[in-house]
This record gives sequence, C-alpha cells and structure tokens, in this order.
Amino acid sequence: MRKCIRCEIELKENFDVKVEGAAYGLKITKPGIFKETLGKVHCAVCPSCGYIEFYLDDPSKISES
Repeated sequence: MRKCIRCEIELKENFDVKVEGAAYGLKITKPGIFKETLGKVHCAVCPSCGYIEFYLDDPSKISES
C-alpha cells in the first residue's frame, strides 16, 4: 500500500501514464545499446490533495541492471 507523503492517506494505484500526442506511455530501460525494458510506468494518485507517485510493477529487474 502506498501512502501520500503529505496527507498520510492511501493512494489510489494502477493508473496508466500517457504522454500527449502519438506516444503510448512511458517505459524505463537499462542504459546501453540494447536498452532492455525494465517495466511500464504506473501512477498512484492521492484522492485528497492530488499528489502523484510513479512506480514500476516489478522493481526486481532494477537490481539486475
């Protein structure tokens, strides 16, 4: 469970992150020539103040980089 750093209440999770225009969201990749994707970026939102927090579904791939 993610909590708002301002309000200390539970964030609403699993929102997709989209970029205006032709792009279809954000992806995090490892540095290098063959840029392996580490995961799709999601967003959690505070229903009270609007604070947003980005996260990956599976952060274990980060430690492998």
